[in-house]
Amino acid sequence: MTSLPADDVASPTSAWDLAPATVPHPEGADAPAADAVARIVAGHRLIGALAEGPGALQLMFLADAGGRLARAAEDGTVEPGCTLDELSADLARQTGRGLQAEHPGLRRVLLVRLDAPELPVLAALSQTGFTAVSRHGWSVVVFDDEVDYWAVRTGLGEPAVVLSSDGATRSAEVLLAGEDPADVTDLEAADAVCALEWGPEWRPAGGPAGTGRGTPAARFQDDLVRLCAAGTSELQVESVASVFDLDPAETNRLRNYVAGDSTELVLESVLQLLGLPVLAAKVVEGRRELAELEDAEHYAPTGVGPAVLRAMTIAPTGDGLLDRCRRALVHRPGLVLAVAGAETAVGVGLAGAARRGGAGARVLGTLSAALLADAAAEGAWWAALRAARRERARAAGPADPGPAPRPSAARTGLRRFFGLD
Repeated sequence: MTSLPADDVASPTSAWDLAPATVPHPEGADAPAADAVARIVAGHRLIGALAEGPGALQLMFLADAGGRLARAAEDGTVEPGCTLDELSADLARQTGRGLQAEHPGLRRVLLVRLDAPELPVLAALSQTGFTAVSRHGWSVVVFDDEVDYWAVRTGLGEPAVVLSSDGATRSAEVLLAGEDPADVTDLEAADAVCALEWGPEWRPAGGPAGTGRGTPAARFQDDLVRLCAAGTSELQVESVASVFDLDPAETNRLRNYVAGDSTELVLESVLQLLGLPVLAAKVVEGRRELAELEDAEHYAPTGVGPAVLRAMTIAPTGDGLLDRCRRALVHRPGLVLAVAGAETAVGVGLAGAARRGGAGARVLGTLSAALLADAAAEGAWWAALRAARRERARAAGPADPGPAPRPSAARTGLRRFFGLD
């Protein structure tokens, strides 16, 4: 949460934190009017901001360490007021809609620079479950629950991009492991090096009624609205351009995207500009479901050993030479067995030469041991690939044999000649 200074605040705490909330309304249901919600907020004299989006009204308040929301006192100072639960109960009583911590339509997707063979190990080390699809060395990841998402995000050691969208507010956060955000950006989020944001227009929600514009409460109100409506700074745009090595023309295109409206295509355009898989934007906008893709895989938390064994049977998607070679071996296990056989033959030959003695016997023996050990590893890899292929065939079910082939005319004539038909 973002801390704000507590100047002129009649509270024992030293700072106020942002406290987001949402008033959802299901599709087709009557939505509570923003003015009605603002009147209820004003009745509590709360300092807040409001934005209207599809499916929900978004609210932002300031809360102290005890969870009490900032409100305007009679003399214009800021003091603790009601809690979010108390405000939610009042809203539900008057409008039939309570508060939620997040937008009901919020979707998050993690785009991380890990290839498919590395994902089982990620699930094992983080003890999280997720569904993922890999493209060109990057993986599009959707987590089973919110706890898993935060567990991986806070401990991620690889560059990643977090996409989020609720239909109105959209963001793309670039996470760089080991970087201090304060060195490269003015973002308040402690784990985001740089971010791009789009969203609806924010306005005061109620406000410090009955106080002058120069009071601390009024200044807090203005600062909160300005903070919510700040969007993306020029420094953040430059940070993203620097991370992805954009040239000046591409940076201008990125700047134009950021200055544009919050549409369903803006995240897709940004990812295409950055050279990242646009599938992530389609998933976060709800236009594609990751689990329905043919090459989607679900990764459950397991031990590290089984995860490494599974990783050996997954083909990488990168474009490098080593990735292409490994992909060919995974798709053709017979090549792995052939390599293992060749290494075994050469290793046995070197072992025989080493037994004859001579100046190079020790070197030949060492090479023989290395080749035989590698051949054993290749044999284990081949066995794992064969087992994985059989498991996939078993999961897919028996193939349809189709119609039986018709015998040739000559074969039919011979069978009739010998009385077999």
